[in-house]
Amino acid sequence: MEFSGRLASFPIGDILQWADNDRRTGALVVRRNTCEKRIFLRDGEIVACFSDDAAEFFGQHLLVRGLIDEAALIRALTDCQERHVMLGRSLDDLGILSHGKVLEELRRHVEDQVCDIFLWKSGVFFFTTDMLPAEQLLPSPIGAVQLAMEGSRWSDELARIRRVFVHDNIVLRRGAKPPAAPSALERRILAAADGEMPLSELYNEVRGSFFRFLEASFRLTVGESLDVVAVGDHSDSHSTEIRLADLLIEQVTEEQSVFLRRHLAIPLDALERCVPAWVHSPHLDDLAQLHPSVREMAQRVDGETHLGRLLAGSSLEERTRRTDWLILQLRRGTLALLPDPVSKLESAAEARRAGAGTAWLVRSLGPRAAS
Repeated sequence: MEFSGRLASFPIGDILQWADNDRRTGALVVRRNTCEKRIFLRDGEIVACFSDDAAEFFGQHLLVRGLIDEAALIRALTDCQERHVMLGRSLDDLGILSHGKVLEELRRHVEDQVCDIFLWKSGVFFFTTDMLPAEQLLPSPIGAVQLAMEGSRWSDELARIRRVFVHDNIVLRRGAKPPAAPSALERRILAAADGEMPLSELYNEVRGSFFRFLEASFRLTVGESLDVVAVGDHSDSHSTEIRLADLLIEQVTEEQSVFLRRHLAIPLDALERCVPAWVHSPHLDDLAQLHPSVREMAQRVDGETHLGRLLAGSSLEERTRRTDWLILQLRRGTLALLPDPVSKLESAAEARRAGAGTAWLVRSLGPRAAS
């Protein structure tokens, strides 16, 4: 564990300065609540940045910029799946965007993703030596100090915007003065602003860089193309900070397995009827290190209870913790998701006299961990 902490103690600008001074190569992982970003560095310079927030994916960036439409994006994504290539490569090969334009927008996308972190009020970070293949890196690195200066400008500009948009629960509607020459982003905002959705929900409709969205919405409001019609209660859904003890436990796991979200995501509701069962029961010491809400779920894993019941009744923060823990156990092979309770599977196997199947269940699952 080389360097980790809270953004409240180590601002992202200082961390980038540290990486530049020490000419670091690896991944700076920054996380708040359910969002994680990985800034990849080579000799202290930024060569890639990936977010696990679908609103910030490269395809959304291109849509918001007005460079492609949804039909072209779907066509390119289909090609990506069929040929197992990156989106930029597919856009170039299909003639949707030129190679030069793809590289230009990839660079802008990385800059926006990194600078958006300067808007975070809280979060945690750690540094790993993980690195991406060369084909996923920018051919021309971005200076970390240069980007830190731009991120600081964003932070100052945000303070000015927040004098009007005091929080993300204000409601906007289209105003009396349409803009003379709206950008693609401004057109998306105007189309979605219905006078009912708060700012946070409006962003979910528009997507892309959150700062770019705020900046454009503010510009439209100052120009009377948007009006503030309501100011709700302040509710900052992004302010929940991960406990540092949990971060350190997760970092140990990071050192064992690269967590890059390269695989197709499966909606959780599609798995809620599955039944978690231990392949290797955890030691009491391992359970004691877990967050209380996660430990409570782990102790209820008995091979009989559906995943939906194990997650029911928990807050968004607890559900996030429990889901992250579940994914880690599946990746480590200590937990299995079964289509039915163990007792039902064993009864079916015995009825069919499938001795080998029954033996596998007995040998693999053994005594219930939570019984």
